[in-house]
Amino acid sequence: MKRSWFQHYPMSDNEARNLIAYYQKRGVQTQKSLTADPRFFVVSAFLPMSNYIPPSQRSFINRLWQ
Repeated sequence: MKRSWFQHYPMSDNEARNLIAYYQKRGVQTQKSLTADPRFFVVSAFLPMSNYIPPSQRSFINRLWQ
């Protein structure tokens, strides 16, 4: 499966630490870097790519009523 970097823009230091902890529990490689404004950070995660878009919750509801 192909992988690529996904970036979460801008967030505070506390939000960035929480997101990195979440990804590390799942075993995902992450990087944290500063933006041009030193108050905010960008978190990058090396995630698997998918060839399809997952169905939305609304599509499941429509199937129930048909």
